[in-house]
Amino acid sequence: MRKADAKKRCDRFVAEINDIQDRARRVRQAQRVLGRAADKRWAFEMLAVNAVTAWSEFAEDIFYAGINWDSSALSRRLGLNLPEHLSLALCEALFTTRGFLDFRSVGELKGEAKKYIGKRHAFASLPSASGQIIDRLVAVRNYVVHRSRVARSAYKSKVLEPEKITTLVDPGRFLLALRSGRSRLEGYLESMRIAGRAVKIALPRR
Repeated sequence: MRKADAKKRCDRFVAEINDIQDRARRVRQAQRVLGRAADKRWAFEMLAVNAVTAWSEFAEDIFYAGINWDSSALSRRLGLNLPEHLSLALCEALFTTRGFLDFRSVGELKGEAKKYIGKRHAFASLPSASGQIIDRLVAVRNYVVHRSRVARSAYKSKVLEPEKITTLVDPGRFLLALRSGRSRLEGYLESMRIAGRAVKIALPRR
């Protein structure tokens, strides 16, 4: 049974975030091609969407890898006598036959991992600060993509209010704002990179 190489997947995720962060820096510093502030704000919104997509795919892959390595917790949860090592395709099918896997927050991800992988799942060591930033970026992404009342409310309560911002600031403007010489988005991406490295360190040896 082929086992998932989760450590390589962590490296690939960190490389993706590095690339997005580099693009964010180049867009922010651009003078000609993306000289207009509106263009930069739009670009930053799209980079935030890309970052959340990368995180979602990474979280799913590591979740499936944990079950692929050891299905004992899943067996107990389902009341079945499953083989210790399930194929990655079967791991995915068990959670996506009626839709798609969607972790709405890092807290939910940790809770589901604890139920189906066990207490020693790789997400358990993810720093709470990184988890909070990832949740904020997910709220930004949802507002950028949907612009619904629910998404706007979550964006205001989860993203703007913790920053003491009382008016509805456009996501691109919010992400472009400088903090300690770099944009807020670049700081958020640093938290994502820390999360990816923390998950890699927590992975069991195989």
